[in-house]
Amino acid sequence: MNNKTFPLLLGAALALGTPTTAAAQTADFAECLRGIRAEALKQGVPAAVADRALQGLTPDQRVLDLDSRQPEFTSTYGRYINAAVSADRIAKGQQRVAQHRGLLDSLEREYGVPPQYLMAFWGVETNYGGFMGDFQVLRSVATLACLTRRQAFFTNESVQALRILAMNQMTSQQMRGSWAGAMGNMQFMPSTFTRWAVDRDGNGRIDIWSSLPDAFTSAGNFLRGIGWRPGLPSSDEVVLPRGFALEQADTTVEKPLREWSAMGVRLAGNRPLPAIDASASILLPAGWRGPAFVIYPNFKAVMNWNRSTLYALSVGILARQIAGGAGVIQPPPADDEPLTRDTVIDLQTRLARLGHYTDEVDGLLGPKTRSALRLFQKQAGLPADGHPTLETVQRLQGLRR
Repeated sequence: MNNKTFPLLLGAALALGTPTTAAAQTADFAECLRGIRAEALKQGVPAAVADRALQGLTPDQRVLDLDSRQPEFTSTYGRYINAAVSADRIAKGQQRVAQHRGLLDSLEREYGVPPQYLMAFWGVETNYGGFMGDFQVLRSVATLACLTRRQAFFTNESVQALRILAMNQMTSQQMRGSWAGAMGNMQFMPSTFTRWAVDRDGNGRIDIWSSLPDAFTSAGNFLRGIGWRPGLPSSDEVVLPRGFALEQADTTVEKPLREWSAMGVRLAGNRPLPAIDASASILLPAGWRGPAFVIYPNFKAVMNWNRSTLYALSVGILARQIAGGAGVIQPPPADDEPLTRDTVIDLQTRLARLGHYTDEVDGLLGPKTRSALRLFQKQAGLPADGHPTLETVQRLQGLRR
């Protein structure tokens, strides 16, 4: 999980369990910290380190406020990409590649991740180190572990934070990050740090805050570990042939690239798809009127870093332009508007009544909701792209409850 300067995970705020009294909250928090301490000691954290870090620790109300603040609107492809891939961010990425060329080239040889991708992650995560967060990480993850519903996840993050303090001879005050616990230039969660972070500069401690060699190497190691394949981008803009079956444009539909080529799918600019032995999917993030993308196996690796489809697209688009490539040619529909969370809940409820949607009604416009929308669109004689166009929403809402 990463905390960004703009929304990346649509509706990512967690549901908050509200204690009945301040005294009950304090008691629950203290008991929870005892459990975190016990597990940390099992994982080798010295008692002195754990006691020093946990002594006097109190919940962070700012974290609870941010955690419970549900976003009112989902983002659209156009708004998201415009925020993530700006001219300034492209130019800064190119400057950073030139500045760190020797290190980045070495990392590409070792991990297979091109310089432009490491810079794209850096740019999207923290605007090249411009904003890494100033929350005390241990306090943030302990607050989320003890006073929200994702107890197991954040309990582990709390334990891993204690492990980092032990292995890096750091203090809790030094270990700063986002309100949700993401840290450093690349916004690693504590569990990501303890598994993948690397001491590149060889000074005996891993510093992803101020040592760019450590930060970049850790990112390359992480990407390779979560499935990055050398020699491939993560996505490319494509042009679909006339009469393309829109239900084929779904992340659940994978075909070898040669099959997409045989169907008439071509890269933007009328270039052929890469002649490589790999499977891929077609994605329409703004519906059939917007741009189309072919997503390669490395797209899954980017999604393993952050589960947002728009995040993964933004990394690929930014990386291409940092490397001097063209931007996206097909603009998004000018009338594409974000939906409120309540509207998405209403759509999911209506789709469930029709038997198209069987997942949780949560107000999140994810792949399962889009698949259900596609079924409705096909039934209603609309372009079956799974995108909640105004016409689709109005037709669905026009049905009797």
